Amino acid sequence: MHENVIRLLMENAVEQLYVTNKGTAATARKVSGSLRCEVSTNEKIAFELALAGAYVRKRTACILSTEGVYEALDPVMSSAYTGVAGSFVVVAVQENDEEVTPLGPFSKLPLIVTETDDELERALGYGFQLSEEYRIPVIVQAVPAGRAEGAKRTGQGAKRTANTAVLVKEPGRWAATPKFRFRLHGELNEKIGKIGEAFETYEDNVVISRGSTGLVTDRLSRLEFYDEGASVLKLATVFPLPRKLVQGFVDSMEDVLVVETYPAIELQIPDRSKVKRGFVDAGRGTPQYDEVIAGFSVIRDRLGPASSINMAHGIKKRHPDRSVLAVTLEDHFFHSGMPAYVNSLYNDSSFVLVVMVNQREDDLRRVLQSYGVGGVYSISAVDEIARFRDTKEPVVALYRGMI
Repeated sequence: MHENVIRLLMENAVEQLYVTNKGTAATARKVSGSLRCEVSTNEKIAFELALAGAYVRKRTACILSTEGVYEALDPVMSSAYTGVAGSFVVVAVQENDEEVTPLGPFSKLPLIVTETDDELERALGYGFQLSEEYRIPVIVQAVPAGRAEGAKRTGQGAKRTANTAVLVKEPGRWAATPKFRFRLHGELNEKIGKIGEAFETYEDNVVISRGSTGLVTDRLSRLEFYDEGASVLKLATVFPLPRKLVQGFVDSMEDVLVVETYPAIELQIPDRSKVKRGFVDAGRGTPQYDEVIAGFSVIRDRLGPASSINMAHGIKKRHPDRSVLAVTLEDHFFHSGMPAYVNSLYNDSSFVLVVMVNQREDDLRRVLQSYGVGGVYSISAVDEIARFRDTKEPVVALYRGMI
């Protein structure tokens, strides 16, 4: 999967590629010794480096997992406003059930969903053109490895001369203080409107006319259990919505179901009077909060690195008698968990935190000791946490393994 993505990026004349996986970087070096590929220590850094390259007129890209894009949320949320001077495409490879479709409307970044190799090829070429024309990063969600259908790509790729790095001084754009952010907000709305119009004719937005019931989806594979006699609008451009295309389809139907994991498409439809509620596909990607381990309600990093800490703190304060277990990784703790855990200590939370450790257990102990946490334990089996169920003090269990 990654080798195919890298070949496509090369065909689109990418000058700088940033990844977080050493295996992906090794693949890039195998495919091309001339492509500048750098391994970053986390997704936020990879995104920011690629964005900085695009600031100085370079054509840049990131290869991240869909889950990893959420870990870069801080720069992602600002990048639509600052824009780019070159072009920048984020390839979000879906390695699990996590999807990035909600990030389109949330971040205001154009987002294209692909389901086959051919669709991915078209999306990347189109994405770089879009990014360059409208000076905005673009997200392309790639089909999970092993699930791709359809023919292999046959494109010859783009010919493009590398740009010389030039940073034009625009404090109002790069600094984006509140006064300038207001102006940028107007510019961004205008960009989004124009991109939505451009998406009206995007090749992989397909209408299949059959019956008077309509199905709108970003993936045909979602429709396996739906009526084969229904009309279908397969929408690759999740954000911004090609409103004329979508509303025209909705208006031509008696009733419409929007089949997607998150309501990213549904919430953008201007007139939803014919759209039935309750048909969002909850089978994949839906966060589950009913996991129980040793009598604890388990909270995981669903919203970003170490987000389980803040979530567990909120739940514990709301339900003091509930046994709550936050689970995170050592890298997530050092990424975003330290201020969250300090906040929980300051506000007298007493949930149990399990940190899955690998190489930084000693560093983690020193940090926790500096916070005044006395209850730091190493455990060799997950069921050992049962002994902490009645504790009223903060407890951190360090577990060398995966839960």
